[in-house]
Amino acid sequence: MNINELFEELQNNILEELNGELILDGNCIVWSHDIDREEIIDDIELNEDDDELEYGFIGIDSPEELLLQGYRDDLDVIERHIAKLDDYADWSFSDPEVTDTNISFKIF
Repeated sequence: MNINELFEELQNNILEELNGELILDGNCIVWSHDIDREEIIDDIELNEDDDELEYGFIGIDSPEELLLQGYRDDLDVIERHIAKLDDYADWSFSDPEVTDTNISFKIF
C-alpha cells in the first residue's frame, strides 16, 4: 500500500472518529488538530461536589494538555485501523509537534 492509498483508506473509514484532520503532503500524511478558546471552555466539565467550585475557581486543562489528549486519542484510532490492514510495519509516525493551539504529526 502506498501513501496515497493509505490516505484514501483513512479518509474513507475513520475521518469522522478523529478530532484532527488529515492532509496528504507529498510522501507523508499530516495529522493536525487546532483548538481555540471556545473549545477549551466547552471541554470543562463541572462537578457540583468539586472542591474547586466551593472556592470560586475551576481547574482547566492547559491547551497543551488538551492538544496532547486529542493527539493520543487520534493516534490510537489511526494505529488500530492501520493494524487491521496488516500493513502496520510499513508505516512510521513522527513525534508530535506542539505550538500554542496546534499539534501535528506525520505518517510516512
